[in-house]
Amino acid sequence: MNLLQPGAWLALIERSSLLRRALPVAIGLILFGLGCLFRLPQWLQLQEDELARQVRLLQAHEAKAAEVLALMQMRKALDDERQLLQDARWRLAGGADMSDLLDQLAASGHAHGLHFERLDVLDEVKQPGYWQTPLDVQVVGHYSGLRMWLDDWLGQDRLLRAEGLELAPADDRPGLLRLGMRVHAYQADGAVPEPLSLADTPARGEVLPVVLDPFSAWAKRTALAGLASVPLAQLQMVGSLQRGQQHEALLLAAGRLYRVRPGDRLGRDGGVVVAVGERQLDVRERLFVGGVWRERTVMLTLRKRVTTEASEGDEMAVEVGGDGVDTQPVVHRGALSG
Repeated sequence: MNLLQPGAWLALIERSSLLRRALPVAIGLILFGLGCLFRLPQWLQLQEDELARQVRLLQAHEAKAAEVLALMQMRKALDDERQLLQDARWRLAGGADMSDLLDQLAASGHAHGLHFERLDVLDEVKQPGYWQTPLDVQVVGHYSGLRMWLDDWLGQDRLLRAEGLELAPADDRPGLLRLGMRVHAYQADGAVPEPLSLADTPARGEVLPVVLDPFSAWAKRTALAGLASVPLAQLQMVGSLQRGQQHEALLLAAGRLYRVRPGDRLGRDGGVVVAVGERQLDVRERLFVGGVWRERTVMLTLRKRVTTEASEGDEMAVEVGGDGVDTQPVVHRGALSG
């Protein structure tokens, strides 16, 4: 049979039941393949679009995750700032009121030997979230006491802002200074809990006394600064030196020998040496007694006769013999004057 003839294929199909059943399947497969070939570009395009959509969704998810993280960080920062604000509101008054502040002011000033000439509490001024109270203060004392008092009073946990400081010698009180200033105190609205951050606040270091006084004519002389903290009763005059008309006293304190001349400071009551002789040393002190400052003169003298020896050059040494000095100092205190 010649299969190239069309009729031969038809006769073969009619005689074979297998071919008759397979022919529709083959025709269906051919048609399905042709359909797939026709739709394949469209499917490929859909696949690309879906992949692009997945990429966009992934990028959007990452952006949202970054926004959520940023929002969490902002919330934490906001909570931290609120805590800092709460702590700052507590530190406005340091957990105390105005009466506590005035008591602390008076106690600190008394501890440093200061005299308050003026203390005016002015009217409160309302500010957003707090009250502001101005105080006008005028105080008199030695430079060292004023300096340590300022550091002690203005360095506390409570917020105090000083302005308009004026420091000048007190003309009516020789050797003392007058400090005037306005201090602003603050108080938060309502009750504020004590912050936990106080547990981490370091303790303040010890404030050392100021040695140099820029208002003193002898501010640069620091060799005798230690004698300013020694009571006069513990100082012994053991002799004197003379250079021309100028005398210097020899004082013994804690086993050390010091030279003292007019203008030097002695004793714990702000004493100033006003005169030095061969056998006597005069010290003028100012004490706060009965609400006012008073002056008195203290004299350190030798009890026994002294002998003099000439030294080389123009310096005259006035010394006491080995058995010529009493081991106890002689201190004469003059009456207090207003």
